Amino acid sequence: MSFPKGNFLLKDAAIQFVNFDNILNQSKKAREGHLTGYIEIKYPDSLEYLFLRDGNAVTAAGKKDDKFEEYPLEEVIVKAKKAHQGIVNIYQIEEDLLSIIISLFKEKPLFANLMIENINLDSLFKKLKELNFRGFLALNKKGKYSFVKFRKGKPDLIYPIKKNKRKVNLEILIALLKNEKGMLLSAYKERKLKEQANPALIGLYIKFFNSLIKSFTDVVGHSFIRKTLIPAYENASMSKEILKNFRVADDLSISYKPFIGTDEEITIAFAIWIDQFTDGVFVVLGRKTDGIIYNSIKDYRFALKSAGFFEYSKLSRLDI
Repeated sequence: MSFPKGNFLLKDAAIQFVNFDNILNQSKKAREGHLTGYIEIKYPDSLEYLFLRDGNAVTAAGKKDDKFEEYPLEEVIVKAKKAHQGIVNIYQIEEDLLSIIISLFKEKPLFANLMIENINLDSLFKKLKELNFRGFLALNKKGKYSFVKFRKGKPDLIYPIKKNKRKVNLEILIALLKNEKGMLLSAYKERKLKEQANPALIGLYIKFFNSLIKSFTDVVGHSFIRKTLIPAYENASMSKEILKNFRVADDLSISYKPFIGTDEEITIAFAIWIDQFTDGVFVVLGRKTDGIIYNSIKDYRFALKSAGFFEYSKLSRLDI
């Protein structure tokens, strides 16, 4: 599987000599280092991608059972950092093209993989015009993708596999497609890109919650906190299934396995879980509960506020 490549920033580098921490951190620093593009990782038996927008890793994808799909960001990053065999390429592309490529993994197409020879192109484009179609066509020939972007039902730009983008009109596009054989055609509506949750945000919530759990345990003991924390987790998990990726250990510490979710989904889920937990503790400790929460939250309050946590949590009552 290959896409329009934009500009090469790194070509055919052996994975054992690539420092992914440096790449991901550098892309967030100086303005000129704010990478929008993708990292292609070719393993001996698989192919995976990390996608970045303005320096931030936003999602990942890989091949599974002969089908490409979205993967958890952390899963792909951790695997790449531990790997000893593989080749790494880094490409810089424009944001519109990045959104198009990611849509292949995240979005459901209007139609998918129609053989070009079986399509009445005149009828198809007439229908897209009637629908005032805004989105793109994916042109797949033997795993090599080109894209045609539509505006107001008309073709506007084409992103060829080995050339720079260029303007295109309906007449040119039909002539181009009629000369193709063995090409598969899919169509996707334009949608706002949903980024995966930043691993640092997940880490923030876990650190804060673990700190909160320890503070309460020091006051009322392990047994009571466990009897409060586990039911809170079970109830919150029924409301927000994304929490099923998290685990509570015997020592009451919280951990998780890599998963796919957005910053907002994680923030809301943790707000529900923490609120249910602190409500349970409040039954025993009363107003003393708020004082313990306040002391636990001090080191995290600015980060939590920036993440929007207090917009969803009852802890906003503390006016931190």
